[in-house]
Amino acid sequence: MPTALCPRTVDDPGNSGRASALRLQLCSLNQEGTAAADAALTTCLMWVAGVLVEIAGDVADPRTAGALVHRASDALAAVPVPVPQVSPVPQRNGTLPSPQRLTGREHAVLQQLQEEVSLRQIAVDLYVSHNTVKSHTRAVYRKLGARSRAEALVKARELGLLV
Repeated sequence: MPTALCPRTVDDPGNSGRASALRLQLCSLNQEGTAAADAALTTCLMWVAGVLVEIAGDVADPRTAGALVHRASDALAAVPVPVPQVSPVPQRNGTLPSPQRLTGREHAVLQQLQEEVSLRQIAVDLYVSHNTVKSHTRAVYRKLGARSRAEALVKARELGLLV
């Protein structure tokens, strides 16, 4: 008999490790496979993020509201990345693009990287912490196979991620 989800066994959704634990539990409950578990996890994380943003809108203290929005951003960053089902098209240099897709927040950071502003300013503009922007930037570099901001921007333009 499958075990029921318990709030004490699944910690905060802002932590991707905890989201992975929830995903594993969902997989064990559902015989349809990981696609159904990913869909359920995405629904849960989107709901949690929405609730956090609603509460942030009702809070009078800007610092608390900012913290809630930050946690909502963390929850959205933990949403599973769908695996593309189409065969990849080779890039100009003959290599295949990474099968990983950028999350919405990673794409927002990537767009801000074009502006030649500091990561701290990007954090201010996106209402997230400096460390969150650094994490998103590292993820963008890794997913694009880049080692620098300039290289990431060139690769993103080649893949049509930026105009």
